[in-house]
Amino acid sequence: MNRVVDLEVDEALVEDRLPIREISRETGVNTVTLRAWERRYGLLIPQRTTKGHRLYSRADIERVKEIQLWLGRGLAISKVKALLADEQRGESMPQIDSIWLELAQQIQTAITAFNRNQLERLIEDTFALYPSPMIADYLLLPLLVDLQGDEPGRPMRRAFFTAVLQEYVQASQNRQRQAANGEKILVLSATPDEELLVPLLLTYGLLVNQHNADYLGYLGAKESLLCAEAFKAKILVIMGGEAVNTSELQLHLSLWRSFSAMPVVLVGNAVRLVPALSPELATGVRPCDNQQQVLVTINQLLKG
Repeated sequence: MNRVVDLEVDEALVEDRLPIREISRETGVNTVTLRAWERRYGLLIPQRTTKGHRLYSRADIERVKEIQLWLGRGLAISKVKALLADEQRGESMPQIDSIWLELAQQIQTAITAFNRNQLERLIEDTFALYPSPMIADYLLLPLLVDLQGDEPGRPMRRAFFTAVLQEYVQASQNRQRQAANGEKILVLSATPDEELLVPLLLTYGLLVNQHNADYLGYLGAKESLLCAEAFKAKILVIMGGEAVNTSELQLHLSLWRSFSAMPVVLVGNAVRLVPALSPELATGVRPCDNQQQVLVTINQLLKG
């Protein structure tokens, strides 16, 4: 039987046991969510040191990844444990009512009623129970699209939702930044009119994964280079909005590539422009269709 060693004595602890910050880094699920899965639903049962620090096995990591797969398919976190315990299901897929659609309907109700308290509770509870890149891709970004348009009342509802969500994300970023001691990731917008909330959600997701990410808005190619050098950044992420065009993106990347070999991750609507880029530029760009893919790509780049 493995002997549990106090964290203050041995950070490595028992053989391949990992502290919660390491399982968070490897899976992309923040420590608050991992604790909630344990306390509320018994999905994880970590070992404990004498001081109460959680220790996880490699099997726990695989379990977290399996949980993420089911969440991505729309299964509510409250139903995951019963499904994982059902050894008789074999290869058959259970019937799933998408939790993302359910949450979207609840949030839309709070927005329509301009009920700030209800909206704040929904946002806080969702971020506590689900991985942030999934929340962005499956819930928040589709909601922002649904709220587009100039029909009477729609801009007002979108503004209300954006203000409440942005307030929460910025406050959460400040807390996550204290533990983000990984490599510097620089996040920039491809155009001056990029909506603030979308890159903020991405930056928050990177911070949750302990990447030391900063979003600085829009900078021209020359200023981007100076900024990356000043920050000692390892990766540049460019958020491309609707307004970006091929020639503008190609000019930016061409100047960037003339002076830097730093990896460039492209995300957002600008990804559709990659096929039109010159071959030498396209090979130096990692296009990502969503925020989950950005996280996977960055983790791969940093691992070499």
